[in-house]
Order: sequence, then C-alpha cells, then structure tokens
Amino acid sequence: MLRASLRRSGMSLLVTGLLVLLLLGSGQSHQAQAFTEASRYELGLRYGYGQTCNAHETLYFNTFFPRWGFFLTDANNPVLGKWRLSLILEGVLGSITDHNRGWDIGVTPLLKLSYPFGRVLGYLEGGAGLIWENIDSPTYAHTFNFSPQVGVGFDIQLFGGYALSLAYRFRHTSNAGLYKENPGVNSNFFLIGVMYYY
Repeated sequence: MLRASLRRSGMSLLVTGLLVLLLLGSGQSHQAQAFTEASRYELGLRYGYGQTCNAHETLYFNTFFPRWGFFLTDANNPVLGKWRLSLILEGVLGSITDHNRGWDIGVTPLLKLSYPFGRVLGYLEGGAGLIWENIDSPTYAHTFNFSPQVGVGFDIQLFGGYALSLAYRFRHTSNAGLYKENPGVNSNFFLIGVMYYY
C-alpha cells in the first residue's frame, strides 16, 4: 500500500512538474535575463534518498550523484527559443539498505531540457545508464544492471553561478534480459544539492 502510494505520488510530481514547465514556458516572453543565460557548462553534486516501490522487499538508497554537463544549444536560439538542451554525465555512488547493507556505483548519460524563470531554472531530464549493485537481496538477481530514468527539478540561484538544486527522479533497474532472473525494480528518488553554472 505504501509502495503504491509512493509510486503514485512520484509520478504525480513528475507530471505536475512537466505541466508547470510547459505553462510557464509558454507565458514568459518578456522576463529578466536568466542566471544561466551566459553559461556553457554545469558542475554539481546532489544527494538522493530513494526507496523501491515494486520490489520483493523495500530497499533504501542513500546516494551521491556527481555530475558535469554542457549546453548543446544557446540561450534564445532560433529553434527552441529560451528552452535549452544539455548533455549531462552523472555518476552514482551510494549505499543500499534492507536487512543487509550493500553499495551501488554507476554512470548515466542524461539529456536535459531546461527553461529559465529569472533566478530559477526548471528542467526535465532523462537517460539510461549502467549500474553495479552489490547487496545480498532477492530484489537484485545480478550485480550488473541497466538504469533508465526520468526526472524533473528546479535549480534556484543562490549567488553568481551557484544554485540550490531540488529534484525528483524515477528510476527503473533491470538486467534487460541478459540473465534468466530479471525482476526489474522501480525506485523513487528525492534529490538536493548544489550546482555551479559557468
């Protein structure tokens, strides 16, 4: 019951975030220059707390996500307008807990579509990565897995190019049928961190 509720609330956050971005993006034609407008790159570190929502047992994640990326499009480009597209390379380094303890490590390339609201940068991002999970749990049949994921978030300018990052992420993990056992695990993550745009 709790797992289904968490999954529904996570998906509701994702859909709500998408709608807010679309509505605000379509109605903000004459706004102040965004703090990311002159930026070409981003660098950041986020902490994420996560929990499985359809596994044999509930697993908890405490994960750090270091990331670096660059904008593929300029601000005010002729095709996307104020929308900007980025390519991000994100690391995964964390712990997994149920009745045992384990770890996970990985890397994920992400595409990020962002829109500025003055001191706030709203974005959607998604990608698929590789992850190694080492825990004695029936939830993960094998250590090596793939991790398609999608999320929504906001980076709020603190000063200069520094920003507070708040995000939600939905992640699916499975071995894509490489092994007979492939249960597939869905998880919800809530992230907080610091970003630097330069």
